[in-house]
Amino acid sequence: MNKKQEQLFVLIQDLCLAFIINSAATILMGGIANVGGVGYFLLGCLIPFTINYIAGLIIPVSLVGNAVANFFRCKQGSFIHYVVRIFIINAIYVTIISITISLLNNGCTIDAITKWWETYYILHIVGFIASLLLERGCIKLAKIIIKDDEF
Repeated sequence: MNKKQEQLFVLIQDLCLAFIINSAATILMGGIANVGGVGYFLLGCLIPFTINYIAGLIIPVSLVGNAVANFFRCKQGSFIHYVVRIFIINAIYVTIISITISLLNNGCTIDAITKWWETYYILHIVGFIASLLLERGCIKLAKIIIKDDEF
């Protein structure tokens, strides 16, 4: 992928994951009515997307994911390398997003940490599965939208 395709891929995947993970979090909190309605749901998608995108600019998550997979001697390009890399990347993002959202919603309290921990593993599993299922499709979509000769 060229640089523009990679940037579009990250944008597409981050949008999809923000929607999926926020939907799971909304269900865990009792549904749209319990989170304040559709407006708050959409805001709940925008905030994690923004946090995720900024975190991705600061933290080289792909490099970290690859490094961990390589540390465990997973063969580059193998399915297990792919799974380990996605697991680590997802763990970084879900941790950053979910703890930030919990602190924003509950303040800097023990209750915020407790509520975060109660949902963290579920959101991590949801994000991990979604990432496994979405990544290749998001890459293909980015390549379709931005052709190699358009940069």
